[in-house]
Amino acid sequence: MIYYFTRKELKTKNASDFKQGDFIRVGKFCIVISYISNDGKRRYDRPSLCSYHWALDDTKCGCTPGADRPYYIDDFINR
Repeated sequence: MIYYFTRKELKTKNASDFKQGDFIRVGKFCIVISYISNDGKRRYDRPSLCSYHWALDDTKCGCTPGADRPYYIDDFINR
């Protein structure tokens, strides 16, 4: 499923409330929720290890809380 949130709305959400494969668009970023490791052998209870994001306009953020993730996205994924 695809969800659209503002930054303010995203701060009230938890990544763990979403299902495997959900897409979340916030501003110029897209977040993919994943509970399964890249090799497909492990399934985690929380999406913080496997979820990822990318900038829709292919620019780097410059923030580095978790591999150039903006702080509000890093906070969301870790909740």
